[in-house]
Amino acid sequence: MRAWSSLLLVALLALGSQLPAASARKKGEKFGGCPPDDGPCLLSVPDHCMDDSQCPARMKCCYKACFRQCPCVAVKRGSCPKDGLRCLSPVQHLCNKDSDCRGSSRCCLGACGRDCRDPIQGMVPVHLGQVLSLSQPQH
Repeated sequence: MRAWSSLLLVALLALGSQLPAASARKKGEKFGGCPPDDGPCLLSVPDHCMDDSQCPARMKCCYKACFRQCPCVAVKRGSCPKDGLRCLSPVQHLCNKDSDCRGSSRCCLGACGRDCRDPIQGMVPVHLGQVLSLSQPQH
């Protein structure tokens, strides 16, 4: 009996480790990435939403332009890689939203601006991305 209990525990742990990262989403959190936020706020504006459940259908509660609002989002999995670089050239945006990017690529904000890049697999987050090199937008 003890051996069966141990075997069952090992099997459940193995299955649990194979669950997709999306299962870690908060209740009511929608798939899709928020558009990148372009930086510091100069105004204090009241939020239009607090979480995804307050946004209609294909919209997600995102921090954009100094407050939380409900923009339409493209549903692409994965998150933008973290940006650890500094830009020595002027900021240049090569995309504005995930739907501007081909395939599974996401529009990520980095030190030199937004561009399309391959996401880190896992849950769709609302984080900004990493600049490794600038590439032309893929339409």
